Amino acid sequence: MQVRMPSIPMREALHFMGWRGTPVEPQLLEQIGELIEQAKHEIQPYAALQRFAMEENGRLEGTSLIPQGHDVQKMLSGCHEAVLLAATLGAGSERMLLKAQARSSAQAVLLDAVLSAAIEAVCDAQEAALRKELAAQELYLTDRFSPGYGDMPLAQTKDICAVLSADKTIGLTVSQSGIMIPRKSVTAIMGVSRHPVSRRPSGCAACSMRERCALRRKGD
Repeated sequence: MQVRMPSIPMREALHFMGWRGTPVEPQLLEQIGELIEQAKHEIQPYAALQRFAMEENGRLEGTSLIPQGHDVQKMLSGCHEAVLLAATLGAGSERMLLKAQARSSAQAVLLDAVLSAAIEAVCDAQEAALRKELAAQELYLTDRFSPGYGDMPLAQTKDICAVLSADKTIGLTVSQSGIMIPRKSVTAIMGVSRHPVSRRPSGCAACSMRERCALRRKGD
């Protein structure tokens, strides 16, 4: 379904550019601000959410999907339900990127960061609304966990999209090589518990792949 485009945090866009808290030139901030405003007017995001009971073996009831990987299974332990999320910025984001790439590679880099921040904002808004809905039912929501995080196989992106019929519901497909189309899209799983759940610490400390991570070795 179509969803409202939330505000796109400047700080998040800078984060996707590799910003580490150093001063940013006013001219660059102005450029990013203009791209944020453009994205807010030209992009129509879509999202699909669905709750599933969890069977004892970890399978989502009524599906063949069993979330794989120690990290996500640990997050879901103690949960009686799981929620699948798929979200995309839609075809408008692809058109914006193509136009920017034709004009300037530098502008395309900035826009790519803005759109990455935008899809995260869409997912954050969906998660926040769900968290509020569950709180009214005295239920608790875990963090959001996406294929490719920790040791959860990236290939499960396609599985999540298949369960949600994302191609039909929100126009999101996955290529044979595993690339989501439109590219600015996210799939994720969350757990629902009857008891308060601990939130995972952010950063490398929470990731079981930290000792083998090339990005971490480079300081990223």
